[in-house]
Amino acid sequence: MECYIGLDVSQRQTAICAVDAKGKIVAEGKALTRPSDIHNWLVAKDVQISSIVRIGIEAGAMSAWLHIELTKLGLPMICLEAFQAHRFLKTYRNKTDKNDARGLAQLVRMGGEFIRPVTVRARSNQEDRTLLTLRQQLVQQRVGLENNITGSLKPFGLLVPRGNVNSTTFRERVMVALAKANELGLTLSDGIMPSLDLYEDLCKHLAILTRRVEAVSRDNPVCRRLMTAPGVGPIIALSFVTAVDNPLRFSNDEDVGAYFGLTPKQYQSGETDYQVGISRLGNSMTRVHLVQAATILLSSSRKWSTLRAWGMKVAKRRGFNRARIAVARKLAIVLHRMWINEQDFRWSNKTEASELVSSTAA
Repeated sequence: MECYIGLDVSQRQTAICAVDAKGKIVAEGKALTRPSDIHNWLVAKDVQISSIVRIGIEAGAMSAWLHIELTKLGLPMICLEAFQAHRFLKTYRNKTDKNDARGLAQLVRMGGEFIRPVTVRARSNQEDRTLLTLRQQLVQQRVGLENNITGSLKPFGLLVPRGNVNSTTFRERVMVALAKANELGLTLSDGIMPSLDLYEDLCKHLAILTRRVEAVSRDNPVCRRLMTAPGVGPIIALSFVTAVDNPLRFSNDEDVGAYFGLTPKQYQSGETDYQVGISRLGNSMTRVHLVQAATILLSSSRKWSTLRAWGMKVAKRRGFNRARIAVARKLAIVLHRMWINEQDFRWSNKTEASELVSSTAA
């Protein structure tokens, strides 16, 4: 008898529901969120492991760990896209763990090719990705402290320049502003100095994490190849590699841009048909990194390239903001193709043209 299972995971317990090929519930209950306990629960409920066609688990913080460990125990796991699973579970009137497990079981039973599975990254890529995420969090905290400190001084007419800033120059500029505050009889130092000391300490830890990310990126041959593209440094290269994980899972290069949410959303119903801004689906950190690389390519890169020339034409026609999104999408496709073909970045298409002419002449 075929069996389909849905797992609704929480930190402590996992709701489990098993249905047969017709959708009838065979067994349901809860187990501790540990791979061995989930496996033992299935055995205790007399669910034949050989009869299980598919076990669905919604993508989340613990899904990668459970997917890997349960697969090692011989269970046919599939990780479901959170957006698709969320919309499907909305069909239940009440939001409960039991209903979510039932819904996931029915989704994997009926879905077939309709299901959009999520690729579970390799452990090494997960570790590198965690390093990038921790660094990104420190970057956000640094920017938050800068905004908080400068924003606290603005109401008193004390402006701190933010251009070309690092931990040393920022502290010097704030100290100058505090000196002016003392001249005006304002006692702001007692409130600003703790935040400024915290900012300096945070920058030191951020520099350590940045060096670790750069070292990991340099040791990765794929990252070194991607870094030959303009605007792509060690952080952006490692972010792209760890997000894609396996380049062969994209049958079409154009899918890479959509994967990172860099393609327009479309709404079509009857006579109404229009496109709005980019979808912003997929990993937000890598999407931001790609846009940063595109911005550098358009504004700071001095060496001419076909990609930059195309982006500048778009900027003249549609504006810089739209151009950098378009270049970011194109850059993602180029990086994917470089990875597949194991080739460095080509600054122009002259090589391809000369090869085409010579082959035609022959």
